[in-house]
Amino acid sequence: MIGRIAFALAAGSALLAGCAAPAAPGPGAMPNMYQRAKVLSKDDVSIRIEHSDSGKAIATRMADEHCATVKKTAAYVRGIVLLEPDMTSTWRCE
Repeated sequence: MIGRIAFALAAGSALLAGCAAPAAPGPGAMPNMYQRAKVLSKDDVSIRIEHSDSGKAIATRMADEHCATVKKTAAYVRGIVLLEPDMTSTWRCE
């Protein structure tokens, strides 16, 4: 009985740890529940992304990928905290 309880606790912990793990590296990696990043607006000259603090790397990658589609480089302009813990960051395509 104790063995089954220990196994259930270990399995539950492993499942929860998987949800909190960092997003997979590389192109196409999607944010997880802690590393949020969502495009708010984009055009040929800029992109605005709402992201969590731990999702800034993913937001930066999203900005780089967007600006690359217009054959430009993403340059970080500013970040504004509107609702904790998320912030809105702006990149200019130069």
